[in-house]
Amino acid sequence: MAKATTARKSGSVQRQGRRVMPALRRVARRGKASAAKTGPLTLGELIAAAFDTAGGEVVEVLRVVTSPQLSKALGRRIVLVD
Repeated sequence: MAKATTARKSGSVQRQGRRVMPALRRVARRGKASAAKTGPLTLGELIAAAFDTAGGEVVEVLRVVTSPQLSKALGRRIVLVD
């Protein structure tokens, strides 16, 4: 929304305000831009990378995949159900 302020006598000056985008959406938008260059990341590739990182332990893989840092980087939450 533009606000009119009368700073000068000659007329009004238009000022434009903006809202800051939430951090999760801002990071997701950046991730989409970089994903367009490299191609989409599948869930299988994500889980395989988590197994490589965690050394093959299932409990550690669950911690990695469901971590807040990963959901922030991807822009989506991953929920695993038994």
